[in-house]
Amino acid sequence: MNCRNRGRKGQTSRFYRWGAAGLCGVAIATNANAVTNTTLDARTKQAMIEAINDEYRARAFYTAVIEKFGEVRPFSNIVGSEDRHVQLWNSLFNKYGLPIPEDTFAGKIQAPETLPAACRMGVEAEIANVKMYDDFLTFIQEPDLRSAFIQLRQVSQNNHLRAFQRCAN
Repeated sequence: MNCRNRGRKGQTSRFYRWGAAGLCGVAIATNANAVTNTTLDARTKQAMIEAINDEYRARAFYTAVIEKFGEVRPFSNIVGSEDRHVQLWNSLFNKYGLPIPEDTFAGKIQAPETLPAACRMGVEAEIANVKMYDDFLTFIQEPDLRSAFIQLRQVSQNNHLRAFQRCAN
């Protein structure tokens, strides 16, 4: 991974894009090519599956909203963040030698009738997302997984939720 802040002539580097989403530290700590010797318990594996499915579901919802209403904020900004979150989970599944769950949500979620309703649904989804991560953090022991859950929780709480609250108001 390229960890410079800026590329040539002001181009944004990978580090900057991930760092802006609060994920650079997690990305660096996750070596997708290395399979860890740590055996995960069933509860931790299930948490990882639920987390990636939540990212798939969010991405499918935000994509449906964009398809219906156009490139509207915050959906147009946050859908890219969801892609990065999925990439993070893919790396972690690979690291632990686990099969990556299939995205069964793409193209199967409909947008609500109005943009304000979509914004309210975004608020509800991000609140539920923060709660999910809070629940997982009560038992996740592996440092890299804890870091991922903490970082993704912070992004939901501090960035996505606030953006959807502004949109809903």
